[in-house]
Amino acid sequence: MEKSGLSYSTNPICRFLFALIFFLVAGSSSILAAEEPFEITISTIPAGFSSYVMGVALAEQINKHSTWLKAVATEGRGPVEHMKTLVRKPEKRKNYLFFNTTWDIWEAKKGLGAYKGFDFNYDEFRFVSLLGIAGNGISTLDPEIKNLNDLAGKKAIFDSGKGKGREVVYLGIMEAAGINVKKVKFQYARGKGAADTLRDGLVDAIYTGHILKKLPASYGNSPYMAELVATKKVYFLSFEEAAVNAYKAKTGHPLGLVKVAAKELSPLQTEPCGILIKPLAFAAHLDMPDRVVSEVLRVIYENAHIFKEYTPLGAILTKETIASLGVPAEEYHPAAVRFFKDKGIAITGF
Repeated sequence: MEKSGLSYSTNPICRFLFALIFFLVAGSSSILAAEEPFEITISTIPAGFSSYVMGVALAEQINKHSTWLKAVATEGRGPVEHMKTLVRKPEKRKNYLFFNTTWDIWEAKKGLGAYKGFDFNYDEFRFVSLLGIAGNGISTLDPEIKNLNDLAGKKAIFDSGKGKGREVVYLGIMEAAGINVKKVKFQYARGKGAADTLRDGLVDAIYTGHILKKLPASYGNSPYMAELVATKKVYFLSFEEAAVNAYKAKTGHPLGLVKVAAKELSPLQTEPCGILIKPLAFAAHLDMPDRVVSEVLRVIYENAHIFKEYTPLGAILTKETIASLGVPAEEYHPAAVRFFKDKGIAITGF
């Protein structure tokens, strides 16, 4: 090193070679760190809902298209249980991608319904991507039940558990319409279980599940509702705009209302029917590593056209809509915000 009369520190060739070696080694280490195997659980809701199918679809696409990220899809019970699980078990926060809705995160932050008395900083839960747009209404097999007022004295299933989000909203809207909800006899069940209970004549009305399958407002039935409509004469009750708007004005709840065209939900749906809508999402805790969130989004973005092959709900998920939950950027995981910015994806709503 001294033959030229220049020391190592002043020899430009030596400095260049050292820098190159350092860059290659450091770069290799970074690549290895980025490619280190990682496994996540994708928990949605029970089978029978389109959202469960979307969770399975995402797991399959991740396992097919990522070299280092692996995913296992599971049946979950819903956003309440997902968030409470991560509150109680912080060790799961890095590896748990879960089904959530804009309704639930709003209710959690307000401490309403099932979140009452379960304090936590719910800002730590962030959205990752749009999953789809869902609709909820009320159905019956009794042609004499024509509107919400007719539910007085009847047995009804509005949600899977007492005080959960859908029940909170339904009761709030009914109260805004001047209906005495104390006269309604509430029971509880999930999706297919609720439909089976109605089919067997054990209740008079149940909540419905629908999916936005084509913009701007073409809705279809969730699997459990499609099965019920195919086997029984199903009638749908309509939520009215005045009561919905009164409830929203009083509470600030982020729900929406759409009128579904006649015949779209059932042959017996002879008039447009008002259903409540909410964006559905994949969500995570802030502890989920940025590289994992980015990889999940990469897979969704590059394979968005595939999800409609699993369920009609997936038709709304496109490269342009993955950030269309109608919430501000700060409600997404920071890695998701960076991904959207890099891809030029607008953070918006439908």
